[in-house]
Amino acid sequence: MNAPLPRHAQLTQTLRDRITSGALKLGERLPPEVDLAADYNVSRTTLRRAMAELESEGLVERRRRLGTIVVSNQPQKSLRMATSGFPELLSLTKSSRLEVLKTRHVADGESPFLGKHQSSTGFWLEITAERFLGQSEKPVSWLVMFVDGAFAGIDPVLDRVGGSVFELIEGLFDLQITRLRQSVTALACPSQAAASIGLEAGMPVIALDAELYAEDGRLVEITHAIYDPNRFRLRTDVWMD
Repeated sequence: MNAPLPRHAQLTQTLRDRITSGALKLGERLPPEVDLAADYNVSRTTLRRAMAELESEGLVERRRRLGTIVVSNQPQKSLRMATSGFPELLSLTKSSRLEVLKTRHVADGESPFLGKHQSSTGFWLEITAERFLGQSEKPVSWLVMFVDGAFAGIDPVLDRVGGSVFELIEGLFDLQITRLRQSVTALACPSQAAASIGLEAGMPVIALDAELYAEDGRLVEITHAIYDPNRFRLRTDVWMD
């Protein structure tokens, strides 16, 4: 006998069916989070997990000040790999050290790495840094991070950052990061990153893009990291029943 689907998966399926059937139409704005959770008798955490899945399928899009909008009536077909091992995904930050090169404030839309994301304050704290493994003097990656302006107060104490900016934010602002959205891409190495990690500009490199969210659904940090492909490995060990 098949085990019942987790509550968030059931809700995802229900909402997906409503969108693909046309019950929820293109361009329609979904009710506020608190109302939608009450309508389906689920917690806001369950609702957020379902919405994250629908967003990853390209069915809905969250827009600041507008809410969640239906943007497609058919899920996007893509190869996706997921894991529930959140601590495992963040293990790199705990086994490496971060050295900040410079910081500045940037407005919404000022950097292409921000995409359509908008800060709660209208600006972001941009942090350019290098990541080192162990005692190595050669960085394994060059990265640029964007912290929501609400948390820009970390700037004067970034010398305490250790391996991760998000842990510094958690400690100073008494919040918890509970969601990590991550993607890996191959691209030509930009000149700034090339100079940092000792490669030639234009060489193939690995780009790791991440979005970190707090328990209340707020986007806290966006990171774009460039890795030397000779010193970066992504390993997946999957067992099939």
